[in-house]
Amino acid sequence: MYDAIFDPAFYGQRHGLGDRGSLKHFIARGDRLGLDPGPYFSTRYYKQRYPDWQVGGAATAAADFLQRIAAGEMRQPHPLIDPAYYLERYPDLAGLGAAAALHFMAHGDAEVRAPSAGFDADFYQRCYLALDQRQPFRHFITEGQQLGHMPKPVPRSQAESSAAMAQAMAGRDRPFLLCAHDAQPAGVPLLTLDLAAALADRSWQPVFLLHRGGPLLDRFRALGPVFLLAEGWDLRGLAQGLAAGTPTVVNTAAAAGMAADLALAGHPCLVLIHEMADYLRAQDLLGDLATAQAAGARLIVSMPSMAAALAAELGPLAALRPGIKRPPAPLAAFRRARRWRKAQSGPVFISAGHAGWRKGFDLFLEAAQALRVQHPEARFIWLGALDRWARALADQALATGLALELPGFVADSLAWYRAADVYLLTSRQDPGPTTVIHAAAVGTPFVGYAADIGIIGMTDGIGQFIAPGDRTAFVAAATAAARAVSRASRLALRRHIRAETALEAYVDGVLAQLMAVSADAAT
Repeated sequence: MYDAIFDPAFYGQRHGLGDRGSLKHFIARGDRLGLDPGPYFSTRYYKQRYPDWQVGGAATAAADFLQRIAAGEMRQPHPLIDPAYYLERYPDLAGLGAAAALHFMAHGDAEVRAPSAGFDADFYQRCYLALDQRQPFRHFITEGQQLGHMPKPVPRSQAESSAAMAQAMAGRDRPFLLCAHDAQPAGVPLLTLDLAAALADRSWQPVFLLHRGGPLLDRFRALGPVFLLAEGWDLRGLAQGLAAGTPTVVNTAAAAGMAADLALAGHPCLVLIHEMADYLRAQDLLGDLATAQAAGARLIVSMPSMAAALAAELGPLAALRPGIKRPPAPLAAFRRARRWRKAQSGPVFISAGHAGWRKGFDLFLEAAQALRVQHPEARFIWLGALDRWARALADQALATGLALELPGFVADSLAWYRAADVYLLTSRQDPGPTTVIHAAAVGTPFVGYAADIGIIGMTDGIGQFIAPGDRTAFVAAATAAARAVSRASRLALRRHIRAETALEAYVDGVLAQLMAVSADAAT
C-alpha cells in the first residue's frame, strides 16, 4: 500500500534512524511523531490540512491520503504539491484526476514539472542542479532547502539589491568581484575558483556574481558571498551596492551582459573571453561584448588567434593566456588508478568536458570504435556530465560492447589522466581546453582534430593535431602516441607544462590589466 509514498532511504537518513528507518517503524511510531515517509509527503502538513484524516479508519495520514485518492478524492500531500494546479498547468495530464499527486511523485518530478505555484521546477533545475540532473523537487526537500536554495525566484528591487550587496561588503576593505555564468563543474567556473583562491592568497576578498548556481556553489560560497541573478537580484542595484572602485573580472563572454552596468557604476572591469569567435557569433554575444567595451570594460581574449578572429567586430584586443592550477588529487587516487591501469591489457584513451556537440562527444565515440577495431582490448574514458543527446549516444556505444567508462565529473581527474595513455581531443569549438593541459600536467599527451581550437599553434611538445574529419589519420596518430608513451616522455611533458602554464603569472597579468583600466579612467 505504501509503495508509492514510502522511501526507506529518505526515511532512515532524514530522521537519523539509519537501518531502523523501516516501514514498520513509520506505521508504529513515525506517523505519530510527525515524521515524513518520503520527500513528497508532509505528515504534519497533511494532518493540519485535513483534520478528518482518521475518520475513515486509516492507521496513518499517509494511508488516508492513499485511500482517499483510490476513492477518487483529490488531496494535497505537501504544501508545495498542489494537484489542482498540476492538472491545470499540464493539460496532457487532465485524465489523471485524483491521482495527479501520485503522477508527480512517480514521473512528474523526473520530468521537471512544477507541482505548484510555489515551486518553479525549471528555475530550480537550471539554477542549482548539475546539467544532467533531474528531480528538482526531491533535491530541494532532501538537500536544497537546508542549503538555502530557493523554490522559485523572488524579484528584488534595485534598492533591495543595493542594500544586500552593501551588507555583504561590510568589513571587506579589499573586495574583488568575480562574475561567471554558473557554478557547473566545467572550465570557466573552475578557473574562476582558481582565480579567487589565488587572489585571496594576495589578501583580496572575493565576492561572486553568477547568473545561476550549480554543483560547485558550495565551493564558491566557501571563498566569499555569492549572488545569483536568477534568484531575482537586480544587477544595477548590486553594482551600486559594491564598494567604490571594486576591481571586477567577468570571466566569460557568456556573462558579458553584466559588465556594462558594473563598469558604468565606476568599477574597473575586465571581460575575459574564453569562447571562440564562431561560438560568440552563433550565441549572439558580440553585442554584449561591444556594449561592455563602450561602457569602459576592457576585453581580453585567451589566445592570440582569438584576437585576430574578433578584430573586425571588436577592434584590437589584448591576449592573456590563462594559467592552470592543477586540481587536487590525493595520493590514494593515484594508487588506485595505477592498480587499475596495471590490470588493463591494452591502451587507455581519455577525454573530458561537458559531453555535447561542441565537445565532439560523437567524434570521440567514432574514434573509439575505430581504435577498438585495431585494439580490441583498448578502454575509453570520458570524464564529465553528459547531456541527453550524449547519453543516448553513449547507451548505443555501450550496447555494441565498447569498453567505455563514464564516471561523470570527478574531483580526482589527474589520477584518471595519469592512468590513460593518450587524451583524445575531439572538440569542434574549444578555446583551451584546460583538460588537455591537466592531462599533460601528469604526462599524458593529446591527439586532436584541428577544428576551432584556441591552442592550435601553442602545443609544441604537448600533442599533435590532425585535419578535421580524417579519422584514419587520427586513429593512427592516437595509436602511435600510445605506443610512444614512456616514463621519460611523461616526465618531460610534466616539466614543460609546469614552466608554461603557471597560474601566478596569469593573476599578475589580470591585475596589471585592471590597473591599466583604472589608469585610463583616471585620465
